Amino acid sequence: MEQASPHVAEQIHRIETGLQSDAPLWSQEAKPATISERLARHATPAVSVAIINDGVVEWARGYGVVESGRSIPVTAETIFQAGSISKHVAMAGVLRLVQKGLLDLDTDGNHYLTSWRIPPNETWQPSLTLRQLLAHTAGLSYTWYRGFARGAPTPTLLQVLDGQPPANTPPVRVVLLPGSQFRYSGSHYTVIQQVMIDVTAMTFPEVMHTLVFEPLGMRNSSYDQAYPTTRPETTAVGHHIGGAPIHGKWRIVVEMAGAGLWTTPTDLAQVAIALQQAYTGNSAAFLSQALVQEALTPQGNATYGLGTRFWGEAAQRRFGHGGDTIGYTCRSVALLTRGQGAVVMTNSDDGHLVVNELLQVIEREYAWPAEQPRRSVLAQKPEALDRYVGSYELLEGYVLAVQRHQDRLELHIPGQPPVPLQSSAVDVFFSDGVNSELRFSRDAAGLITGLVLVQEGQEQPASKKV
Repeated sequence: MEQASPHVAEQIHRIETGLQSDAPLWSQEAKPATISERLARHATPAVSVAIINDGVVEWARGYGVVESGRSIPVTAETIFQAGSISKHVAMAGVLRLVQKGLLDLDTDGNHYLTSWRIPPNETWQPSLTLRQLLAHTAGLSYTWYRGFARGAPTPTLLQVLDGQPPANTPPVRVVLLPGSQFRYSGSHYTVIQQVMIDVTAMTFPEVMHTLVFEPLGMRNSSYDQAYPTTRPETTAVGHHIGGAPIHGKWRIVVEMAGAGLWTTPTDLAQVAIALQQAYTGNSAAFLSQALVQEALTPQGNATYGLGTRFWGEAAQRRFGHGGDTIGYTCRSVALLTRGQGAVVMTNSDDGHLVVNELLQVIEREYAWPAEQPRRSVLAQKPEALDRYVGSYELLEGYVLAVQRHQDRLELHIPGQPPVPLQSSAVDVFFSDGVNSELRFSRDAAGLITGLVLVQEGQEQPASKKV
């Protein structure tokens, strides 16, 4: 690892010692902790991270050990199973074939398939495009690929597509109207994997090495399921919730495009950087701006494009993907129009807790635009608060009574003392004491007719009683 500058070294130190669990209440501050302390707290043997800043990988480090009970340290070159981040990288391979003129996003997939065909449903033959497959809008049956124990029989990709033993998932079939809705399912990428094999007459690991890994200099990446056996000292072993290593150390995933990638945060960062550069027009060496802008545009779902997820809006817009497979939890996230981002990979089913905490401190240290700004208090005149006063029936027998107490509102609920409310916007009030938000609704005349109670992302409507 290159010697970091004094400024970067200070940033690394603040990140390594500044992790925080989510405070239980909005009004409370979490206590800082070190990466090692949080790994131990969450029964996660290791985490590896790469930081993108100013359009390059500024630094990358590993923390912890490759396997619980062993002393081999994780480094920036240690490989992890990437789970569904595999889809994000496979998308880049598809776009490269589109750019070469071998594929078209809006052509029926059966036009390219030779080893297997999207089967008819009785007398109806569905037509699925690569755009629909990449965006999870093709209406295919739901599958989550959990992989196979090492040493156990593994199916061919054709057996997976038809749900034939030893496949452990149902056959891939069209069960929803294509294009009608977003439904996340790994089966879409199994079809994509077969398309890429049939069009190139290469194995999927060979295709992706040629199209993506070699051009981007990804030296520690492969979809080959034998790859980790070639480097046992630099392979992170997967762990179950609680910290026990999984049987066989990791699972074999034949559905490679959907969940089978082995890689490092540094290598995944190269994909993010190439997409950032193409999107902003800074470089078309890997992919054209038009293709990447198409991929990084919502496709029938506000939070999903072609093989990528979105977070935030406008200046804080992020793209990337998460990855959760047996024994591993990872996430890749990059800002759309800024050369910033991070990739975090862990070797534990509990690792999402470490991932979340590490990304929070990275965002703060590198001053990423806030995805969800802290709530500010909006001062409203006391007489303006009277419009919200009333009773709102949330559940049968459970009524929310909003009352004004001097210059603020209070929420009265059955069997509890009044809960003080503060306004963050017109018609929006919150209580950081119990992490609750009230969003009032109006009719055409501007009169308050009800509210929505928002708690932990769940919305519960309540009508105003008259």
